[in-house]
Amino acid sequence: MILLKNRFLLPVFVGLLILLPTVSMAQTVEVAADAAAETAPGFWALLFSKGGVVTWVIALLSAVGLPIAAIKLYEFYRMDIFRPSALEEALGDMRRGKTAGLGARLDALAHPAAPLIAFALSQSSAARLAPAVLREELTRRAQFLVRHLSRNIWVLELIAASAPLFGLLGTVLGMIIAFQGVGQGVGGTDTALLAAGIWEALLTTAFGLGVALPFSILAAVFNNAVDGVRDMVEDALTEILVRADSRSAKSSEG
Repeated sequence: MILLKNRFLLPVFVGLLILLPTVSMAQTVEVAADAAAETAPGFWALLFSKGGVVTWVIALLSAVGLPIAAIKLYEFYRMDIFRPSALEEALGDMRRGKTAGLGARLDALAHPAAPLIAFALSQSSAARLAPAVLREELTRRAQFLVRHLSRNIWVLELIAASAPLFGLLGTVLGMIIAFQGVGQGVGGTDTALLAAGIWEALLTTAFGLGVALPFSILAAVFNNAVDGVRDMVEDALTEILVRADSRSAKSSEG
């Protein structure tokens, strides 16, 4: 019940459920590779057998980020953020002065900015609030909307930034071990031992970059969508408030 009530812990729990079968599968692959030593092991078997703890940390980051990214994609798609054609059409009618029934039309849209714009239209036309008070209230609601849409994107940005660093850490640790073995004269030819140690160490860097790239792209896509909503809301609310100020100025002159 605690996991269901906390929107951040739920993706973490789902990520752990995704990671556990991966761990078991990797262990199975490792055992199979050891049993059939004459067969060259695959990339994943080498990665999880040679990468050490750093590889599992990167895998855990990926398992946590995948459900968060899936949830954000579903939310943005359901709220028509990627294709706000209906909202843009309604805003076009508003700019042309076709405001009859526009509030109800906006309230029926799935886009999260539509109810806020409908509220601004109704309050500005009814003049129930003072212009300064209305401006402050609309600013507060717009900021809350942007914070709500940006929720958990920082996790994807953190994974995109930290996964390559963890991969680099694993590579440095692996190369330290390789050079230590060469310095102690362990394992025959020094050149062959050093080459083997270096390419095994580079596996973690490749894994870290492979995890970071998709999360970096997803974070950029989500941030760009949020910026688009912010710009649309600022433009619409500014136009509504300017028209309200113009009407109040004309009425005061009259």
